[in-house]
Amino acid sequence: MSRFNGDKKLYRNRRKGIVGGVCAGLADYFEIDRKIVRILFVVALFMTLQVALIVYVVAYFALDNDPETLMDEDGRLRSRFDSSFERKSVFNSVQDRFSKVEERLRKLEAYVTSKRYKLQDEIDRL
Repeated sequence: MSRFNGDKKLYRNRRKGIVGGVCAGLADYFEIDRKIVRILFVVALFMTLQVALIVYVVAYFALDNDPETLMDEDGRLRSRFDSSFERKSVFNSVQDRFSKVEERLRKLEAYVTSKRYKLQDEIDRL
């Protein structure tokens, strides 16, 4: 094993990972074989009564993806959406969801600031 290098950062390695890339990222960080880290994780999973699974999930959400795995061979950012049509479709879907949430919030605000709500609140206090 090599000495600790303060310049390295811990990332999830999605390209070499099986589930989330946490074990592969740890293996890259400590410069050891990925299989050893995976075996240690499985042993820890059985020995710690699923605490290792909770730590894995927390690490999955806490660690960033390795920046090298986010780029393709041309240096462009890799995307799940190949065409601009798919990106527009996703954007329109998200925009539609936000407009529905905004409408619901407007209705909620109108109800909470109405006299009907104040009357119901006074009745509930009795």
